[in-house]
Amino acid sequence: MSTIKLNSLHCEKLQDSISEDEIEVRINGLKVAGPFGVHKDETVQLGGISRSFTGTVNVQLVEKDANSATDSLGTRTVGSHPVTGNTLVFDALKHAYYTVNYTVS
Repeated sequence: MSTIKLNSLHCEKLQDSISEDEIEVRINGLKVAGPFGVHKDETVQLGGISRSFTGTVNVQLVEKDANSATDSLGTRTVGSHPVTGNTLVFDALKHAYYTVNYTVS
């Protein structure tokens, strides 16, 4: 069994053009953090959110909108091989660009 630990979330480019993004972090489809109000060039410390898994695990970022449907910023699959300080890129939508720093042990 492996454990993924999410360390931080960084916004390089916002999805919303008029305000902050409200970002929710999901692991295997379940909310594990957020929503966080995030601004461009801001880093949110995730406090080492961790989940155990076997095989692979899916990490997803979504942008919650009060006035419209939730936007998926992408889903990334992580394997069980140990890694330290790797980065996942979330750029599924035209205007959004986020990264998540993580460790697998």
